[in-house]
Amino acid sequence: MAKKGGSSHLKRIASPKYIPVARKGKKWLTKPSAGPHGLERSIALGVVLRDELHVADSLREVKKILTDGSVLVDGRFVREKKFPIGLMDIVSIPKLKKSYWVGVDTKGRFRMIEVDAEKAKSKLCRVEGKRSIRGGKFQISLHDGRTMVGGKEFTIGDTVRITVPEQKVLSVIKLEANTNCLITSGRHAGEVAIIDELYHKKGARRAEAKLHSDSESFITVRDYLFVVGDDAQVFK
Repeated sequence: MAKKGGSSHLKRIASPKYIPVARKGKKWLTKPSAGPHGLERSIALGVVLRDELHVADSLREVKKILTDGSVLVDGRFVREKKFPIGLMDIVSIPKLKKSYWVGVDTKGRFRMIEVDAEKAKSKLCRVEGKRSIRGGKFQISLHDGRTMVGGKEFTIGDTVRITVPEQKVLSVIKLEANTNCLITSGRHAGEVAIIDELYHKKGARRAEAKLHSDSESFITVRDYLFVVGDDAQVFK
């Protein structure tokens, strides 16, 4: 009988470039399970703890740490080593009094950025979709799989700051000129820049934006922008 579905394994040498692990040496890498982030833009929690944060030397140690309830993701305890971690997720280890935001480096790879306890109470989420529902309200879809009900103040491309795990909206950061953005992909990945102008394209062409950083001005695809507002210094 033919095998159904995708592979449950992931070879290091074939792993996506945004996963910051050594490709040589060990053969296999823990594959993220289905969850809030898609496989194409996520990394397994076990890999984060072992290879990025170095709080464990093996997956056996990772499993023990998770079983003890020592790790929170976005304010909730997670006990599954394959749980998918993606951009802007908050990984906290209360026993070590450490919390991290997931950002990107200049090579487009995920990087763990240590933040204080106050920043770990809220999360930045990009608005990916918006559709009207009953009562004149809108269903808002966020980049990490969350949905919420809101009004006209939400626009695709904006960033919503929410509390975790309560998911209470604290503020909306608009995708507009003079706003700080983190570039998540492309040649300028990992840079923080200020929007100068947004270009609207017709047809199949991807919308673009003109930005400037401390060193240069450039144009990139709007889909690569993640508005961070006053948190720009965290990602520099």
